[in-house]
Amino acid sequence: MQSKEENIGLCSFYRERFDSFLNNLSLAKQIKEEDIHKLRVDIKYIRSLLLLIEEFDLDTDAGSKLLKQLNGIFNSAGKLRALQVSKSLLSNSNVDIPSEIMLVLDGRMNVSVEKFGAKWSEFEILKFKKGVASLCSSLNQVNISELKIKTDSIIHDELEIVNKLFNSSQGEEYHHEIRKLLKVVKALQQLLLVLQDDEKRRQALDIVNSTETLLGNWHNYKVMDKFLIKLDKELPQPSVKRILKNLKNQNNKLKLELKNEADKYLRKHF
Repeated sequence: MQSKEENIGLCSFYRERFDSFLNNLSLAKQIKEEDIHKLRVDIKYIRSLLLLIEEFDLDTDAGSKLLKQLNGIFNSAGKLRALQVSKSLLSNSNVDIPSEIMLVLDGRMNVSVEKFGAKWSEFEILKFKKGVASLCSSLNQVNISELKIKTDSIIHDELEIVNKLFNSSQGEEYHHEIRKLLKVVKALQQLLLVLQDDEKRRQALDIVNSTETLLGNWHNYKVMDKFLIKLDKELPQPSVKRILKNLKNQNNKLKLELKNEADKYLRKHF
């Protein structure tokens, strides 16, 4: 027989993630890089947790409405985040960045900041909180034993896809998709650990964390790569093109190093 405490723990876990999102949403108004990053991490986390709602005959309408609310701010924050990552990597590249490049970058950032600000202002916090309350109320109906089984099943299926994707390509074609799958696994593993502590699961979560972090760092350089390619098409000055070539070479070298390191983890553990 399941205890009421287990359902309370499940509801608390979900509420903590929603509260973290609302806190970081408030901080994100300042447009600081770390706050925008945390906001997107929270939304990805919530998306993973809402996967479970689809597996149960619950108030799925509340879950879909929450996702719809989150999508607008997630997408606008993503475009801003990509530019912030590129600016940060440029600043740490040990290359004197021409003013032409910074003008393009700052111009795009200003547009993205404006669009994100509009989405931020439109976000209906009261509506979101009502949706969270409805969803959390439904979680009281969940059979915890069944939830554990279904969650482990989802984790198994996601890791099977990771394995297939990794072994189907020697390049980086599927690495971003693998990273997204590992985020789902990470969120669900953490949920199961809240419900029942388990050392083997903690060790598995550490492996997933390490791999996903490496892929996250790789993805930053992938974002930078796309930005540099766009700049190369837009800026015709020979002196700027020489610097862009230098930046692309440095970026590709670092990107490859991180990919190779992530591949070692994937090959060994997945």
